Amino acid sequence: MMISFESALDTVIARAVPGCTEVVPLEEAFGRRLARDVCACCDLPPFDKSAVDGYACRREDVLSMSRDKGLRMVEIIPAGHVPQVEIMEGCCSKIMTGAPLPKGAGLVLMLEQCVQSDAACQGQIIYLKPDADPVGKLSAKSNICYRGEDVLSGEVLLKRGQLIRAQDVAIIATCGLSAVEVYCPIKVGVISTGSELMEPGICNSSPDSDGTEAGNGNTFLPQGKIFNSNSWQLMALLGELGAKAQYYGIAPDSPADTERIMARAVEENQVVLLSGGVSEGDFDFVPGIMKKLGLEILFDRVAVQPGKPTTFAVGQWTSGAPGIAGTCGASTKYVFGLPGNPVSAFVQTLLLVHPLLVGIQGGSYGERSFLLPLATCYKRKNAERLAHIPVRILPCGSCLPIEYHGSAHISALSGADALMRVPIGVLSISEGENVEIIPLP
Repeated sequence: MMISFESALDTVIARAVPGCTEVVPLEEAFGRRLARDVCACCDLPPFDKSAVDGYACRREDVLSMSRDKGLRMVEIIPAGHVPQVEIMEGCCSKIMTGAPLPKGAGLVLMLEQCVQSDAACQGQIIYLKPDADPVGKLSAKSNICYRGEDVLSGEVLLKRGQLIRAQDVAIIATCGLSAVEVYCPIKVGVISTGSELMEPGICNSSPDSDGTEAGNGNTFLPQGKIFNSNSWQLMALLGELGAKAQYYGIAPDSPADTERIMARAVEENQVVLLSGGVSEGDFDFVPGIMKKLGLEILFDRVAVQPGKPTTFAVGQWTSGAPGIAGTCGASTKYVFGLPGNPVSAFVQTLLLVHPLLVGIQGGSYGERSFLLPLATCYKRKNAERLAHIPVRILPCGSCLPIEYHGSAHISALSGADALMRVPIGVLSISEGENVEIIPLP
């Protein structure tokens, strides 16, 4: 029975169980997911401070200033120093950006708005420059960063499950943390299936009498064979999605060999991706082997294009059979059977495997998508499935479907910026109409 893409996504997300955690130093936090909230240890800013280089003074004194009536400088306050002198009537302190505001001050005049009577030392008189704004306008802006105006002590700054980006590392450091608790990377095993596959670099050096097909340069591919591209694109994509991928090679069209490789991959990883062998052909053994290994198949067909025969299975694996090496004792195993066509495998890894990886690492998955107008009309012959069509995003802010021959047309992805989602039942989309866009990594 085929289920909708929305039901498949809900099923995957509902089954994701957060795994183990570890504490890593700040320099290793980038790209990991937080295992606990990061809270502010103090108000930010921790004190009232100057936002500019200038002169800290009382607001009422500024209102009475003129080009002939100035303020007496009583102190110079560099950043990092504590003010020693309170600002009294007719006085000011020279202050640097980021320095604590002295007691009694209500605003900071910018350095470029003022002129000193003599050298920069205490006792000098500070006047307004002839071209300075009127005092009423100058007094309206404080140029002060007030304590706690950015963050209050105890406020949650980064939430559990959040992916740590470069700007988030700065927040962690601002909280005074030199280490942070994160979820362990998810180990993902990758397997390709099919006796027709050959690894790149493993091929004949010259044509033979049986007939071969010449590739670029001196590469010759035996007739009936194709190079394995799925595993290598999935390994790269998983790395971009924050997983630790391990390749288990090609499983030939043999139930015994496929079971042996699958069993090892399931034993050593928490998530396993297989490409090929999940449809209804004579040599598609994967669903049966999943059941034999004790995995429960939750769905095996999805009303989506490309990727209809996508299969998802889960199982509780106890210690003794698989040992779950490197998965911190987690017992839930997740296995995806992906279609053998490379575009299908890529798209379903992005749309269904990624949400699982986010959930296992404590995150709350939210698909990144937005609307853009279509640069040309689009038509399709069959509208029974939710379609994902490769598109380029144009400088003008619209999107353009690129030449796409179907799920085996892997070069289409290389030229694409995003996927255009076409709902079930929609056969055509007019030029200028907004469409949902899912950016590619």
